[in-house]
Amino acid sequence: MKHTRPATVADAFYVAANIRPEDKREIEGLGHTPLALVWCVENTDAVTLINRDGEVCGLAGIGKDDRPGVGQVWMICTPAIEKNPVTFVRQARKWIAEAGKDYRMLWNQMDTRNTMHHKLVHLLGFKILRLVFPPPYQLPYFEIVKLCAHQ
Repeated sequence: MKHTRPATVADAFYVAANIRPEDKREIEGLGHTPLALVWCVENTDAVTLINRDGEVCGLAGIGKDDRPGVGQVWMICTPAIEKNPVTFVRQARKWIAEAGKDYRMLWNQMDTRNTMHHKLVHLLGFKILRLVFPPPYQLPYFEIVKLCAHQ
């Protein structure tokens, strides 16, 4: 079974309504609501994540950055992501390798309290660069980065 497919606006509404509390807190800490996922799906190369049971367990994507060769990677999940963690990490590695091939670097910020994201970004090869305090609430977030090898 394929574990990703192109994301739809309907998927964005589903994930927004079923979002993990930690992921909701991460989005809200940056001054957005979960409905911002609709914009993400429409404006980035987004995929829907599907677990082995066929459940939608999240969305992920890479948005273009103003800097050449740099992409802003993102992922927001539902609790269904936790049902098949090993399968999910394997598929996420494949997706990052494929989707990241057009970039020299991927980056983003993640809430310091979102421990599942900490584990995941580590397993996907991202490094924490520094602690930042983005607007509007100046909550602590980690800036993460992954260099992408090409050719």
